[in-house]
Amino acid sequence: MTEYTHRMTLIVPELLMPQANQLALIAGESPDDVNTFTVAGYQDSDGNLYAVCSTVIKPIVLSLLTTPIADSTLTAEGADAVLAQEAMNKLVVYESGVVVGVDTITVGLDIDPDEFFSVVGLTLISDSEVV
Repeated sequence: MTEYTHRMTLIVPELLMPQANQLALIAGESPDDVNTFTVAGYQDSDGNLYAVCSTVIKPIVLSLLTTPIADSTLTAEGADAVLAQEAMNKLVVYESGVVVGVDTITVGLDIDPDEFFSVVGLTLISDSEVV
């Protein structure tokens, strides 16, 4: 049986990508996780850009939703805990009625990523339009 029992999908506004990458480094399992959010390939109805990631996670990652980074058992060498906490402070867990915003990182738990993107108001930018 796998330890990865949940799916987490994150929608990160372009300006919060550095903070989200530090959080991904701490929550992830590889030093490469610091490069999770590199392309803002989705947009909202106002044209604001977002990077996305959807992955399976272990239950311990969910503990970050209720625990400050400084108190977490999750750590990573070289991670910037201040930036990671800034990302944590911007997290909004999806529930009915939530839409994306340029000042929040929207999190979907155990929901199909494509459905999630649609219900929160994101559309994929064609490859030729990605910045």
